[in-house]
Amino acid sequence: MKISPLLCALFIALISGCSTTTQRINASGAQFNSYTVAEKRLIRSGQIAVGFDEDQVRIALGDPSHIKPDTRSNGTRYIWEYHKLKPNYNISNSVGVGTRGISAGIGVRGTPIHSKLRKRIVFERSNQRVSDFQSFE
Repeated sequence: MKISPLLCALFIALISGCSTTTQRINASGAQFNSYTVAEKRLIRSGQIAVGFDEDQVRIALGDPSHIKPDTRSNGTRYIWEYHKLKPNYNISNSVGVGTRGISAGIGVRGTPIHSKLRKRIVFERSNQRVSDFQSFE
């Protein structure tokens, strides 16, 4: 039995615990209600701002794909990266001549392991707040 790459990607997404912004807001309860109106608006739309703490970023964007420490002369900061799985498709074709005539074929193969960096968020450890962020979408 062959399993399609699309089915594999959907299964991986389901078991990885993907959650929506609304689900994360509901799960945070009183914590979300303590934020300012402007912060709530950004979080609801899946956006962040400089000065957000880790909890606000997790509610807005979910858990990061990777967390990397970055040590500098003025201290260590942490970089959260958010990646998106993208299928990597390969298309091939072939033509052959044999004793029974000419044959031709086209093949499509895909693997859902290619990932693309979507967002990078920098947290300064001194105040545990976002100091910089980049979006690559």
